[in-house]
Amino acid sequence: MACILLERTWPGVRDMTGKWAANMAAGLVTVLVQLTMPFWSAVETSLVNLGGGGWVDLSQMPLWLGAAIYLLFADLGEYLFHRAQHRFRWMWSMHSLHHSDNALNTATALRHFWFEPLIKSISIWLIVALLFKSSPEIIIIYGFVSYLHFFNHSNVRFGLGRFSWLLNSPQYHRLHHSLDPTHHNANFASLFPIFDCISGSYHRPAKNEFPPTGLSDDALGSAFEVLVWPFRASTRRSNTKVSTAAATVRSNHVQ
Repeated sequence: MACILLERTWPGVRDMTGKWAANMAAGLVTVLVQLTMPFWSAVETSLVNLGGGGWVDLSQMPLWLGAAIYLLFADLGEYLFHRAQHRFRWMWSMHSLHHSDNALNTATALRHFWFEPLIKSISIWLIVALLFKSSPEIIIIYGFVSYLHFFNHSNVRFGLGRFSWLLNSPQYHRLHHSLDPTHHNANFASLFPIFDCISGSYHRPAKNEFPPTGLSDDALGSAFEVLVWPFRASTRRSNTKVSTAAATVRSNHVQ
């Protein structure tokens, strides 16, 4: 709610602030899955730790240090998973739902294909749980920090300028969703852009740079499509041929 109020009073792009409701209506199942992701990742970590998992015991460290290490490695996992979503076509077929929003806003953070969290549960969440034994306090901190994704997707005119490499922000992440080909395959970071800096995918936003977003060759046709997104072509009455220009946009998103 706070992010929605910010969008209405300080929008990054005008005439886009009211379209968040379309994402909420796109699919209740997806919305519920995305809202509870931090909870389920915490449950998985707790269960693995109770079963004896956890190579490094963060609970024996000062809380600030243990939480910082957990956040850093969990975010590295999110970064690598995100890169894979743009690298492998079968993962892009799901992730493209998130990028198809031409009115990037707070609710876009909910606009993911429902199967993606299940993939995370047997990949990055499991790996982090096997690496680290975490205290309940660390897991709670990570859960709350995870909700920053709503702010980073919000249509708010806010960025960190020369310090954009320190922490993700609405302007920094907007470039990742940009229609402009010069921004494609950049700014993958979930929380910490340092991973973009290291891998060469960092793109510093210019002053007042808030480009249009979405995919020119694909869009959400109905609320039902959010549940069957990778197979949506078969649910449409007719298949439209992708233009050469649109194909170029897609190829720029998927290496």
